[in-house]
Amino acid sequence: MSIRAEVRTPDPEAVRKIVKSTGFFRDDEIAVAVELVEETLLKGKDSGYEFLFIDHKDNPVAYSCFGLIPCSLLSWDLYWIVTHHQYRGKGLGSMLLMETERIVQARGGKAVYAETSSKEQYLPTRMFYEKNGYTIKARFEDFYDLGDDKIVYMKLTGSAEVSPRV
Repeated sequence: MSIRAEVRTPDPEAVRKIVKSTGFFRDDEIAVAVELVEETLLKGKDSGYEFLFIDHKDNPVAYSCFGLIPCSLLSWDLYWIVTHHQYRGKGLGSMLLMETERIVQARGGKAVYAETSSKEQYLPTRMFYEKNGYTIKARFEDFYDLGDDKIVYMKLTGSAEVSPRV
């Protein structure tokens, strides 16, 4: 297993397979995940999205997508962190999260924000964030759908110094 930051031409389809394998996401949500990879391939760093992939035998099996929140100098969004269903429970998500946080801190980021659903099926996701030191900062009732709240988690990276975006 290896981690890479370079986005490659086959990655949009790999992301589609990874996200779909979880059984958590609707088709429109899967399309958004793929769109972010395609935009990054097209625009590079100007897309505002950064990726980390964990490859197993040159095939992506997990990834994170993150970026500096527009109009913020210190706060970063963790847009996606997903592990293929067949590779869950092996610590890949925590490995990706730690590397994502390390990059954010190295770039002067002070905080990482992650949002998720309040639905019961997302309990393992919420437990994952909490196990990794994230705390709930906001809850928006009926955000995604009736009875499906948006929960926003945050973790301080330990760095409050601003450095230019590279």
